Amino acid sequence: MTRASHPASIPVNYSVRNIIASIISDIPAARRYSESRKRRLYRATQSSLEGHPHLRALLSPRLIRAYPFEGSRFFARVGVLPPALVIVDERFHNLCCLPYWTVYSDGKGHAYRRFDRCPGYGRLPGCPPHARPVGEVHAILRRSTHFIVLQTRLLQERWQVKWKFDVLHRLAREVEAACGPGTVTGVFGSGPCAACSPQYCRQNQLCRTPALQTASLEACGICVARLCDDLALLTGNRSWTLTWLRHFGLPQQQPKRWKYVEAIAISVRDAH
Repeated sequence: MTRASHPASIPVNYSVRNIIASIISDIPAARRYSESRKRRLYRATQSSLEGHPHLRALLSPRLIRAYPFEGSRFFARVGVLPPALVIVDERFHNLCCLPYWTVYSDGKGHAYRRFDRCPGYGRLPGCPPHARPVGEVHAILRRSTHFIVLQTRLLQERWQVKWKFDVLHRLAREVEAACGPGTVTGVFGSGPCAACSPQYCRQNQLCRTPALQTASLEACGICVARLCDDLALLTGNRSWTLTWLRHFGLPQQQPKRWKYVEAIAISVRDAH
């Protein structure tokens, strides 16, 4: 290929942001809605919540921060998107196979580095490939009316974060109690499933709490970057936007803090 024939629109590097942008550009559903149509869909979704005051009250960040869990106070934002704007594709959970440097311990006080895919892949519960198939996620979104997104403030909490799971499922239970059984159509976490400890599935044993199994958004093929970009656009709050980390877990990591994102899909109809 000559220099003159090289398509100018192709990204010139392999940053995560460019990889995601390339996938997005290759998904017809991701190009379906103009900014003005996104705003109309978003306004309709917000308007529909007016008929469900009990649900609207539950989505208050202040109320969620008051949950009786150690990390509840870290939740900063709650947004509600129309499910039509949620982009799902097999290639997003394949991103967990991208290699990066990870620090390991040999259990004897010695650390070593390894350049490989995420160590959770195929090993931790809720991580790819142990998650809902993309087709099932699409089906969940088709029968849903609202997609509730929760985001934490910037943190350095990495290991003792079961509170994320607890907050997510507490909110899901409260939504069901307020709106009726079957309202919650899907629950999506961030990182490995934390339904039980020890994690029996890591020992090749069957899950002991299948009703609480919670795969991450990414493991289910959901584009978290697009979720947060759309919420930043539609709410006017730029704090929703994500910044991709470089050298995660290493001394030279930049930036030093990150956010967690979780979501609940629900189906409620307009009140009459």
